[in-house]
This record gives sequence, structure tokens and C-alpha cells, in this order.
Amino acid sequence: MKVLFAASALLATCSALPTKRATEAASTPNITDVDILQYALTLEHLEDKFYREGLANFTLEDFKKAGYNEVFYKNLKEVSYDETTHVSFLTQALTAANATPVAECTYAFGVTDVKSFLATASILEGVGVSAYLGAAASIMEKLYLTAAGSILTVEARHSSYLRKANKQSPFPQPFDAPLTLDQVYTLAAPFIVSCPASNGMLPVKAFPALSVSTAADCIATNKTITLQTKEPVAAAYNEKFYAAWIAVTGPTFVEAKFENGNKFSTMVPVGFHGQSYVVITKKEGSVTDDDVVAGPAIVEVQGANGESA
Repeated sequence: MKVLFAASALLATCSALPTKRATEAASTPNITDVDILQYALTLEHLEDKFYREGLANFTLEDFKKAGYNEVFYKNLKEVSYDETTHVSFLTQALTAANATPVAECTYAFGVTDVKSFLATASILEGVGVSAYLGAAASIMEKLYLTAAGSILTVEARHSSYLRKANKQSPFPQPFDAPLTLDQVYTLAAPFIVSCPASNGMLPVKAFPALSVSTAADCIATNKTITLQTKEPVAAAYNEKFYAAWIAVTGPTFVEAKFENGNKFSTMVPVGFHGQSYVVITKKEGSVTDDDVVAGPAIVEVQGANGESA
């Protein structure tokens, strides 16, 4: 658990991925199917490189020393194969649509051993599931939608398998949380050091980074946790803030107390378990560009929804 939150701390670094909306405070770009395919390919390149690099750095013997057997190692190779195949599939789809597919970037994953590799893998797979789920509603072409749905279900299998390997509930909630393109970009871009100039710019923007600083074993329903931004937040005296916990039915808003220059305290609401996402907003009921202060942060909430049923 401690390693998982160390991995999520990587999300507080700067982004080097080009974006068309980086300086726009509030706008709604005209997202096309090709934009979404390029966005998906950008994420798949990241996952593909992550597994190829990790499996090149850590041998079967390294995994055995960390407590994992040969079957598990072979299954990770299958996960890597899946991600490489997703890259090939999306590349072909973009080429068929007369678009130039984005190329692989240069990444920094911060992985130092098998356990941190598996912790980061679990985070990436969970974000991948939420990314495809969130983008689905914007896809116009049915064939693309079906293809994205097919990748989503495989990413969900990867996520469950890795969560179990990390001794977490493989399916802690009855619904996965959809993330917007901007929210996913905020989480994924810090892993990217640089990209080829030929990739152009994605129609997304990154919000200020947000992370959880509460010990992993203290994060549970109705418990108070601390969230922090990388940079100080300019706040007026007694200004109100809210933690918006992302869910398929819409965010759940909980008051977030501004503690000092970059820290907020808030309570974990009922109904959130496993890899959850929360943003800080200035307005209850709103997670628009104008109102979001920072986030999302990845918060691993103990337990599973069914435990209280």
C-alpha cells in the first residue's frame, strides 16, 4: 500500500506533453473521433512502453524474489502483448482515417523494483479503464465505439489482476468512474518527459496536480484525509472549497477545509472504494474548468462496497 501512494506521488511533476488548451481557462473544444483515437493512442503508447521497459529491467528471478511465480510473470508478458497490440490497432485505425498517428514519447516512470513496478502498473490500468469509459460518450462512429469498448474490457481485466496481485480488492465497486480527457491528461502527462514535435498537440489541458498525503491504512469511508497541491493556493479568508469525488452518476461533493498554503482536509464519503478520484473545486456542484482548483488525485480507499451490504 505504501508503494502505491509513492507511485501516485509521481503525478505531481510537470507535464511535457503538448496541449492546445494549456492556456485556456475555460473552453469546450470540438473533439472529433480522430482526436479521441490520438488521445487513446497516446495512453496506449505510455502503457506499452511501461510494460516493455519494466519486463526488460526485471527478470523472472527478480519477480520470484519479490514473491511472484512464473505463471504471474508470463501473465504480465501477456498484458504487455495486449498493450502492444492496442498500439498497433489504434495506429492502423488512424492511418485508415487519413490521420498521422502520434508516435511514442520519452517517459519517466520512477520504478525502482518489482513492487513499485506492479503498484504503478495497477494505477495505470485503473486510469486506463476510466479514460476509455469517460471518452465513450464522445465517440460518434459506432465501429470506433465498439473497438474502444473492447479495449476497455481488457484493460479492466488487467486492472483486476494487478489489484489482486497487490493484495487489494480486484473489484471494489459495482461501477467504474469515468474521467474526462482533461482529468486523465492531468494524471498521465507527468509520466511523459517529451514527445516528438510531429505529434502535434492534443485538445486537452492539465489542472494543477493534487495528491493524497494521508497514510494508506488510514484512508477509509468517513475518515478525514489530507490532500495537497504542489503549489500554494491563493485563497481569500473563509473561502469555501469542496472535494468532488468522481462517480458514474456524477460527483459527490464534500466540504474541503483549506488548512494552509497547499493543504485541504476532507472526508471520504460513503460509496467509494478502491482506486478513486477526487478534485478540489471552488463551487459545490461544479467541476468545470473555471471552478476546479486542482486534481484529480488518486485515492486508494480501503474495503469494498459490498462489505457494508
